[in-house]
Amino acid sequence: MKTIIALGSNSNQEENIFKAQTLLKQRFEGVKFSDTQWTEPIGIKSDKFLNCIGTFDTKLSLTQLKQCLKEIEQTMGDSHENHQIGKVLIDIDLAQYGEKIVKKIIWL
Repeated sequence: MKTIIALGSNSNQEENIFKAQTLLKQRFEGVKFSDTQWTEPIGIKSDKFLNCIGTFDTKLSLTQLKQCLKEIEQTMGDSHENHQIGKVLIDIDLAQYGEKIVKKIIWL
């Protein structure tokens, strides 16, 4: 299934995006990433975000894929509690799964 994800970080941005990309490459063969892009925070007070898009094919179900992405975030130490205080170590959003738009990416 063709998949599009969006990565974002507002804390140690370059390091965290690189680490997430490395973990995703280990899990999804052939994953490709766009160039990174700095964006202003939307809806929270924080440092700028560093973002990028990833694309890959997967045989995982939608539920399995969401769980896998969540596990990568947790492996990196990200948590709901951090997000509540405006600290985003890494956010990996599933934007598209096949033809299904799962989440609109607001910084695009």
